[in-house]
This record gives sequence, structure tokens and C-alpha cells, in this order.
Amino acid sequence: MEVLLTIAYSALFIFIINKMSFFHVEGISKRTLSLLFLLKVACGLALWAIYTFYYTDRATADIYKYFDDSKVLFDTLKTNPSHFFKMLFGIGNNAPEFDKYYTEMNFWARKIDSNIYNDSHTIIRFNTLVRFFSFGYYNVHTTFICFLSLIGLTAIYKTFVEHLQDKKRELLIAVFLLPSVLFWGSGVLKEGLIFFALGLLIYYTHKLFSLKAILICLGLALLLAFSKFYICLAIFPSLLFIIWINKNRSKLFLKFAIVILVIAAIGINIESFTSIQSPLVTLSQKQYEFNQLAYGNLTDANNQPILAAKSLITINKLEPTLYSFLKNSPQALVNTTLRPYPWELKSPLMLMAGLENAIIIVFTIFCFLFIKPLSKISWEYVLFCLSFVVIQFLIIGETTPILGAIARYKTIALPFLVIGLLFIIDKEQLLKKIPFLKKILN
Repeated sequence: MEVLLTIAYSALFIFIINKMSFFHVEGISKRTLSLLFLLKVACGLALWAIYTFYYTDRATADIYKYFDDSKVLFDTLKTNPSHFFKMLFGIGNNAPEFDKYYTEMNFWARKIDSNIYNDSHTIIRFNTLVRFFSFGYYNVHTTFICFLSLIGLTAIYKTFVEHLQDKKRELLIAVFLLPSVLFWGSGVLKEGLIFFALGLLIYYTHKLFSLKAILICLGLALLLAFSKFYICLAIFPSLLFIIWINKNRSKLFLKFAIVILVIAAIGINIESFTSIQSPLVTLSQKQYEFNQLAYGNLTDANNQPILAAKSLITINKLEPTLYSFLKNSPQALVNTTLRPYPWELKSPLMLMAGLENAIIIVFTIFCFLFIKPLSKISWEYVLFCLSFVVIQFLIIGETTPILGAIARYKTIALPFLVIGLLFIIDKEQLLKKIPFLKKILN
């Protein structure tokens, strides 16, 4: 039954791709988009197989954590519909009477008390909604998340393709075909929802000329914040910068510097004029939580010790101060851009991450060897992409002491890193120097 439902929903989504005007995309046929969707489903099935037959501990597998918790929430509909809807929409669901449900879930409540919003609720609620269509079959959820992810990635492509007319094929690869994007962005994980919300948010921000677009952007920003709050923080300066320069593109670097400095100043001092916790305190808490998990100081839902992470690395302790953040920043950027090193490739997933890193590093070198004349570079989009990437890399590197987690978390940033580099590279000069690449890129 699961196979039939998975095929049926895949066929339905392919039908939608071929009928929806949104998927009328310059440089990509609907047939190609349908094939990309099927490729994502195949990668999602591969992820399911790896965490079902290779990594067999279901309690620690991210693809099952939120899926299994959603069954507890979904089953509440049969026993107490009022409680179901309150938990689904987060309305008055913190009363003691709800504890009986939360104790059955593995990841609704945090293992460590903190003031950081628990974004696991969003993916649990997503899985709960999909259960109305999936009848509890996991891989039906894979098709839904792949379709949503495809929508977001298509929106990212549509945003940039008009500015990269001579690099449509390269843009397609950067957005849809990076290994991490295909793998982690196709599983029943937060990444699929993040790509959906982030891609559409960027797309509609470039169309902020109507009340409809503004309302859509607000809704998408909320979904993004509830899915992974630091992604929302990381993209906010880039979006604000693009909105500001939309009418007048003079003094780009000055405007960009003003946006970054003003937002940083507000963030660092936000505790002094609001009740919002300082981002530096939040990052320090997040690092502490990750260290507790990485070093095996927590227990699972059955009170069994969680083993220390296999790809554990040592990172400097982050104090809730600007000095500590800046001091740790070089290490954070090295960990996110260069690692895993060759001698750290001890599993198939780490090997994939290492090869992807190597390809991006080589591409970066080529971009600077064959850089466009500076006056011909669309610096607004370079700044847009690279500021988003750097902020993400800093947050991830400052807080995450597990190489496997770093490789997965930076998935959202990687397409924007490559897109930013596409704006820099002089394709004609590259093809003149290395002619055999014409067969690949043209």
C-alpha cells in the first residue's frame, strides 16, 4: 500500500508541476522540473533506506524523530479533538493536562530547559497534517516534503535567473543539484520546509509592490522563523538591503554596511530596551546544549544514555559577549567552509560532505582566477548571497561541535554560496582558457 500511495502522490505532484503557472520557468522545461522532482524523491527514499537499514537506531534518526511524534499528536484527534487542535495550532497547549501527550513524544520537549524556541514543533505539526493524506506511511511524507522543497528551490532559481542569463545551466546545478541539497533537502526534515519558506520569501520580496505580496512575505517569514529561527535572522539583513536598493542602486557598499551595522547594534543591545534575550546569550546557550548532546550527557526518550557523537570536534567555548563571538569567528568559518578534512572522512555521509567541499573550493579558486572586471559584477546580489552565507556559517560554526551536523546544517547556505560566485566568474574568459568545458557548460 505504501508503494502505491507514494507512486500515486508522485504522479499527482508531477501533474501539478505541469499545470501550475508558477512552474513556467525560464531555462527549465516542465519535463526537467518533473525529473528533478523524481530525483528528489529518489534521494528522499535513499535517505529513508540509509536510516532504516544502515543506521538502525530509530530513536536517534532525525527522519523518524518528528514523524513518530506526529503520530502521538494525530491520534489525539480520535480521543480529544479539542486537545488536538490546540496542540496543532499552539493555542493554550501549555497547560498541565497536555503533559500526558508530551511525555509520549520524544522531541516535543527539549532535553535541556532554555529560552530558545523549540522549532521541532513545526516539523511535527507538518507531519501531523500530512498524516491526513498518508495514512501513516512514511514515504508518502517524502513526496510531500520533496514537492514543497521543489517549490522553494524553483522560487530561488526564478529570482536569480534573470540576472544570470548566460549561466542558466550553472544556476540550475547550484540550486537543484548540489549533493547536500538533493540529500538533506529531500528527506522528511526541517530543511525541506526551510527551502520552501526561504525560497518563496526571497522571490516575493523582489515583488513587494502589492498588499498581497507583503502579506505573503509576512506569512513566509513566520514559517521560516518557526522552522529554524537563525535562518530567518541570517536572511533578514540581505532582504532589507535588497528592498532599500530596489529603487536606487547607488552607493551599494555604503548601504550594505549601514544595514549590517545597524542590525548588529540593535541585536547586541536588544536586551536593554526590550524583553527579548540577546542573540549572544542565545548562541552561548545553543552551544552548551550541543555540547551536552555531542559529549553523551543526555538520555533518549527511554532514559537510555545517548552515545557521544562519532564526528565530535572541539570548539572554543562561546561566552555571551561580542568579544568571545569575534574571537571564535575564524575557527567557526574554518569548520564550516573547510571541514571535514580528508582524514576525517570516516563514513559515506562524511565522504559526500568532503567531496562537495572540495568541489566548491576548487570552483571558488576558478572564480577568482577568472573574475569579471569589477565594474561588471552585480555586487548587490553578491552581497545579498554572501552575507546570508557568512552569517549562517558563523552561527553554525560557533555553536556546533559535530562535523556531521555542520555538514547538514550548512545545506541551506550552499546554493547561495555558489550563486554568489556565479555573479563573479567570467564564463567567457574561463571557456577560452579551458575549451573542453564548453561541452559541459554550453
